[in-house]
Amino acid sequence: MLAAIALSLAQLAQAGVPQHDPEIEALLRRRDELRRAEAEQKAQRPWIEQVPAEGQDGNDQQSLAAVVPPAIAARLATCLERANANPADGIKEAEAWAQTDGGAYAAQCRGYALGQDGRWSEAAKAFEDGAAFRDLDAVTQARLWSQAGNAALIAGEPARALRALDAALSRPLPRTLATGEIHLDRARARVATDDLKGARADLDQAVVLAAADPLAWLLSATLARRMDDLPLARLHIEEAATRARNDAAVALEQGVILALSGNDAGARAAFSRAQELAARDSDIARQATDYLVQLDGEAPPADRSVVTEPGR
Repeated sequence: MLAAIALSLAQLAQAGVPQHDPEIEALLRRRDELRRAEAEQKAQRPWIEQVPAEGQDGNDQQSLAAVVPPAIAARLATCLERANANPADGIKEAEAWAQTDGGAYAAQCRGYALGQDGRWSEAAKAFEDGAAFRDLDAVTQARLWSQAGNAALIAGEPARALRALDAALSRPLPRTLATGEIHLDRARARVATDDLKGARADLDQAVVLAAADPLAWLLSATLARRMDDLPLARLHIEEAATRARNDAAVALEQGVILALSGNDAGARAAFSRAQELAARDSDIARQATDYLVQLDGEAPPADRSVVTEPGR
């Protein structure tokens, strides 16, 4: 499942006042956490790096060569490996590389190392600096801008993130999974800046371009439910469930949507599945149990806010 995630996505209008939406934030935080875990396991596929073409394996240099010029791939792989092992060493390596011919790729490595060190605002600036180099192709520029946007979101700067993600999507990009992920990231920035309609438009793009990613469908279903579009919510949560039958967060959300749709039997089955899939003491397990009690007592989950933190 997608990589992962650390930030605030959702504020929803309620009684005329925008309210923070912890559900979508938790789902996105899960994605950022998974991405960082991948970075620790495989230096060639850090959460900030565009994933190589499906089915491509190999060493760091071969993987990076799929998304950067081959002549640079070896140096970048070394820099990223050092950042994974020790962020301070990665920063030094990137800064030394920048003094020679590192250009945008030295800035990219510096941004990654700063992120590994938890210095997300500085990381965003490094990625922004990398994206500003004029000799880059559109896809590389977009990748750097999207990395800047992710770092800004983690730093709690959604307006800055939105500017970076707007810049990424202003480039002529192919209709690929990577482009879909940028739309997904911009959706969370837009919700964080109270642009729900814009977020809906980005999620509509994400479920087309990143259709294989269950999280895109789950987030789309969650936002549709919170915007009172139950038909769309039902459609998209079913897509998420088809792709992630063993995901407790998907089962929990499916139960809520089915309960709101008047399908108590389906909701009960989904909540029971969420109980089975979730860790025993997790928020999801507790919420699923609570909702099952409410269903038995005919108290609908519509009056409760689902505060999910999947995977914890």
